Amino acid sequence: MRIIITGATGFVGGEVVRQAIANERITQAFVLTRKPLPEDISKSEKVTVVEHKDFSTWPPEILEQLAGAEGCVWAIGGRATQFPDLETAKKVSIDYTLAAANAFVSELAPKLPETQKFRFVFCSGKFAEWDQEKNLKAMKDTRRIKGQVEKGLCDLADANKDKFEVWAVRPGGIVKKHASLMNILTANTIGVIEVDHLAKAMLKIVLDGYSDRIVESNALLKV
Repeated sequence: MRIIITGATGFVGGEVVRQAIANERITQAFVLTRKPLPEDISKSEKVTVVEHKDFSTWPPEILEQLAGAEGCVWAIGGRATQFPDLETAKKVSIDYTLAAANAFVSELAPKLPETQKFRFVFCSGKFAEWDQEKNLKAMKDTRRIKGQVEKGLCDLADANKDKFEVWAVRPGGIVKKHASLMNILTANTIGVIEVDHLAKAMLKIVLDGYSDRIVESNALLKV
C-alpha cells in the first residue's frame, strides 16, 4: 500500500515513518514535511519526501507528487498548550487537517480503483469532545479542537461514502518505546501507549480498516 504520512519531524509521525519503512505491506510512504528529515527516514528507498510549506492549501503541483496514494496517517497537532496561542493551535490542528482531507477526497480518491476507498487515520486524543458548547474542566481547548477535527472528518466521510473512510485514534497519553514497567502499568489503567505500538496500530488501521471509526484508548492498546 502507498500512504501519505504527516508530522514526520515529530514524536509520533517520525515513529510512523520508521514503522512504515519496516512494514513489508507498505510499499511507498509519501512523507509531507516543511522541515528537513532525519537521514534514517529521508534516505530510505521507500520514502518519497514531499516538501510543502503551507498545509492550508493543496496546489496541483503538490497533489501530483502524491499521485497513487491510497491512504494517509495524519500526525500533525498536539495539545493546545504546545502552540503559541489558541488561534495557531486551531489553524494547525483543524484547518490543516480538514484542508488536506478535502483535497485528498477531491483529487486523490477518484484516481483509485472504483471499489477502493481512500483511508484516512487521524491521531486524536482521549476525551476529544464533539460538542463545542459543552462545559469542560480539564484540557478544554485541546479536547474541543480534537473533537472538531474528528467531526469534520466524519462528516466528510459521510458525504463521500463511496470513496473516503476515516478513523480517529484516541491515545490517553504517549510514551517512548521500551517504556519503564511503571509506564506499562500506567498504560493498563489510563490508556497510555508506547509510541511504537501507536504507530503500528495506526498503520494496521490504514492497511486493514477497523470496526469502529473512533478507536478509544483501551481498544487502541489491543490493535
